Amino acid sequence: MDAEQKQKLANLCAQQHVAVLTTQGEAWPTAHLQAFGQTDELDLIFIMLADAEKYANLLARPQATVAIDNRDTADVSTLQVARATIQGLAAEVARNSAEWDELKERFLTKNPFEEPFFGYDSLRMMRLTPKRVSYANGLTDSFKVEL
Repeated sequence: MDAEQKQKLANLCAQQHVAVLTTQGEAWPTAHLQAFGQTDELDLIFIMLADAEKYANLLARPQATVAIDNRDTADVSTLQVARATIQGLAAEVARNSAEWDELKERFLTKNPFEEPFFGYDSLRMMRLTPKRVSYANGLTDSFKVEL
């Protein structure tokens, strides 16, 4: 991904607080609208409870797809909607590690309304590293990259 493409994706991620995380279950894919954060490298950060289906799915099958768009503020009638589909590999972030602390701070800076969840012992954090990105904004501004 070149610098211009990375900036477009970073801008979209920065504007949005929620994304659709799709994981593969044993029989069916599952999709969940949830808050996310991101690193400077555009890895995505998700939190979830240990008994959540999406958590079990990611442990068993770490390939996931995330959809992010700005339809809430865009002009949908003219298709001027910035949207990205990110396919990547998820890995659990160890609780009470330096990585956990850093990603928690990033996540809560973006999503302070999620802070109460960090009081649960069963809270888990997953970091999704992008492998494929498809981005479009309107009809003429688009790219697809494999990372």
